[in-house]
Amino acid sequence: MLQRIISTMVVVFLFLFPFSNISGAEENNQRPFYQMEITYHPQKDQVQGKMNVTIPVTSADGLKELYFHLYPNVFQEWKYGEEAKPSKPGKIEVSQVKVDGKSVQKSVKDTIMKVPLPSAKSKGELVRAEMDFTLDLPRGGTRLNTFQKTAFLAQWYPMLAVKDKEGWHIDPYTTTGDPFYTQMSDFEVVFHVPKGYQVITTAKDEPSASDQPIRLKQTKVRDFAAVITQDYQVKRGEADHVRVNLWYVKGMEPVVDELHQAAKSGMTFFNEKFGRYPYEEIDIVLGETGYGIAGMEYPGLITSIPMIQTDQGERAAVNVVVHELAHQWWYGVVGNNQVKEPWLDEGLTTFSEFYYMHKQMNEDERDLLKKAAKRTDEIYQEVGVTSAEPLYKYPDSVYGLMVYIRPAAMMYDLIEKIGEEKVVEILRSYYDTYKFKIATTQDFIEIANKVADQDLSSFFAKWLHFK
Repeated sequence: MLQRIISTMVVVFLFLFPFSNISGAEENNQRPFYQMEITYHPQKDQVQGKMNVTIPVTSADGLKELYFHLYPNVFQEWKYGEEAKPSKPGKIEVSQVKVDGKSVQKSVKDTIMKVPLPSAKSKGELVRAEMDFTLDLPRGGTRLNTFQKTAFLAQWYPMLAVKDKEGWHIDPYTTTGDPFYTQMSDFEVVFHVPKGYQVITTAKDEPSASDQPIRLKQTKVRDFAAVITQDYQVKRGEADHVRVNLWYVKGMEPVVDELHQAAKSGMTFFNEKFGRYPYEEIDIVLGETGYGIAGMEYPGLITSIPMIQTDQGERAAVNVVVHELAHQWWYGVVGNNQVKEPWLDEGLTTFSEFYYMHKQMNEDERDLLKKAAKRTDEIYQEVGVTSAEPLYKYPDSVYGLMVYIRPAAMMYDLIEKIGEEKVVEILRSYYDTYKFKIATTQDFIEIANKVADQDLSSFFAKWLHFK
């Protein structure tokens, strides 16, 4: 994600209802399975939904309750900066909640909904929760937003919180970074949209008659994003047997070919360097999707602005597209707790962006990264934060340099230490080992030690913890 950042280079310069069964859920009972039926009412800026989610109990201590994130509620009473305040508020209301067919009394506090279970469940059992929800879309919201005849649906439905060995992760919302820690899930979603609207989603989207429901399925993704629009047109293509679709609106035509080519080139490059993209399609949607979101990643769908401002004037936002595309590997397939360790996906993604721009576009910014890294040494002395802190520790003013730029500089320093081939091998091994899983900083370091055949702990301690 490039939040309030036109590109990572700008950061450097600035501081310097019946549903059918789904086969994936049948084959793997270790993932939640969402079934949703969605109706969009553009005249009301409203989405009505019915949702069933089947949840496997995987923790040894079982389950007594469920927690869901209701992120749209942050737009009801905006508590953050005035510059990001939506022009019209939004919210999500949940009703008719049942668990295993029995009505239960939910409780909601801000963006967290607690759903009690009628009876405790043990490891190996399944829990089935169902609910209705009404989403009132904000205008000018961050990520979740409506603009003209387009609705951007991000973190828009009741999202099951993660429960792991640390317990339930019900971290509060923040506008710094991405406070969205999610797990692999399967989805089956039916959209009802008015005539003339099309749906762009995390799934493999097929053209559909506008008067017919749009039925989509996707397995093994961390969440499900959608854009419902009358405004967008598309340029389609393919790279390494992956459909690459660039969506744009009138006025963006001068950069469409260049950005579409960059997306295809990036897909091929990252497939070769890191490992194959496991899905059939990627959608790139151009245009601002809320205050300060120059680019954002979702499984199978990314957003980007069309142009960036440079010292030489405006140019096509190739690096933003490539950055968000790299997130399909670092966050999308290899997951991490983005609240607890944001550097792990943002830092690796930023390195991937710079590496692509260096190798494919002949833009070598290693000296600039080194200068930016020196600035982070000063920031550490001034503020006391490192590159391996939870989101809530970072002032907005230093987040980009510490979480994006310093780790990218670290990876280039690692190339100088052990060689480019070994660093690429580390990333390939990390991808192969933690594909569809959650990884930690220590997991990454252990992979690096193994591939390099040496103990790199002190190297990472210096860069990430300033030790």
